[in-house]
This record gives sequence, C-alpha cells and structure tokens, in this order.
Amino acid sequence: MNSIYPNYSEPSFWRIISFEINSFIGRCFFYNSKSRFPINNQPVLVDIGSGANYTDGWIHVDIYRNRIRKPWNRYKERLPEVETDLRYPLNCPDNVVDGVYSGHTLEHLWPNHAYQLLGEIYRILKPGCWLRINVPDLRHAVDFYNGIIEIPHYKYKAEGIGNLTQNWGHHSVWDAELLTNALAMQGFINISKVKFGKTGTDNRLIKEEPVREDVTLVMEGLKPMN
Repeated sequence: MNSIYPNYSEPSFWRIISFEINSFIGRCFFYNSKSRFPINNQPVLVDIGSGANYTDGWIHVDIYRNRIRKPWNRYKERLPEVETDLRYPLNCPDNVVDGVYSGHTLEHLWPNHAYQLLGEIYRILKPGCWLRINVPDLRHAVDFYNGIIEIPHYKYKAEGIGNLTQNWGHHSVWDAELLTNALAMQGFINISKVKFGKTGTDNRLIKEEPVREDVTLVMEGLKPMN
C-alpha cells in the first residue's frame, strides 16, 4: 500500500494557457460549426462530457479538440458530435432534448459553472424528460476517512479526501444532499438517488461506465410539464 500524494500536482502554467487558448479559438472561430447541436426528428439523447463513453445514436458533447498543440494531427479516436466549453451556454435551442446523461463531469467545474451547466441542461430538455447525472460521491471518501469502509489503494486516510478534491482536475465536490439541492434550484422535480447501472425512470439513459461503480453517486431529475 503506497502513498498516492506524490503522483499528482497542480497543472502547469502552459497547460492552463493552452486550455484557455484552445477554448477561445473554439468559441470564436468554430462556435457555429462545432458547437451547434444537430437536432433532428429522432429522439434526441445527449451525453454531456462524454469522454470516450460513446453510444450509437446519441449526441456526445465534450471540450474543443486541441487545435493549437497538434493542428496537423488527425484524431484517430471518435470525435464528439458537439465540441464546446461547458463553462459557457450550450449552443442548443430550448426544449428540444429527450434525455440527458452526464457522467463524472460536474466535478470538473467550479461551483458557479456547475450550477450554470445544470441550468443549461434544464433549458434544453423537453418538459417531461429526464436528466441522469453521476459524480464522485463525497460520502464514499468520508466513510473511508471515518473508518466505515476500506479502500486498499490508499495508505493514509486524508488521501481519500485529497484524491477527490485535488486530483483529476476536480473543482467541486458533491453528495446526494448538495446535488439534490442544485437540481431543485434549476427547477427539476422527482429528484432521487438511483442504483449505478441498474435503475432509472428512463432506461435509455443508463450508461454508466462499470470501472467507476464503487465511487459514484447517480441521481436523476425530471423537468416538469409546466
């Protein structure tokens, strides 16, 4: 059992600058071509912050590809249908999406941007449609710290908290209470915690990645009809 603390540090100045320049170029020069949601007459299911979690027939949304660092490189991996910066409003009309899934994305935003994104998701959803969202569960780390559960790959209990709050580019932490309140603030109703990969009101939205099951809180919320 080894300490994980030496294995991560603050992002470099150039990494931060590269990210911001790439976002600026994307928003200024590729906004209409890359950020517009391709809405059609089929059920519109959207994965916000999809990463590599692709599902055929969905609209996948993720950050602008880095055209500064490797403009000559053709990306071999599958590209998302929508490239955008989730700190800014989504380039999508109101009330056109039939369901939204977002996995391990909200924690990468500072709280003000996280709440704004939840508001944007609410805006684009059709009334009567669902959001299914998951985040790293703060309670899991706290239970480890308090000796309720064991996590073998940590040597020190504070590492469980540190890994959640300081690693992986995380800028916010969530538990069921806070996420419920955040969803309710945007107008969602029938908010509930659901089982990872198993239960949900709209089964089309169940697309959790199995590797994250042990640490993940999954919740859903409904945009009301009125």
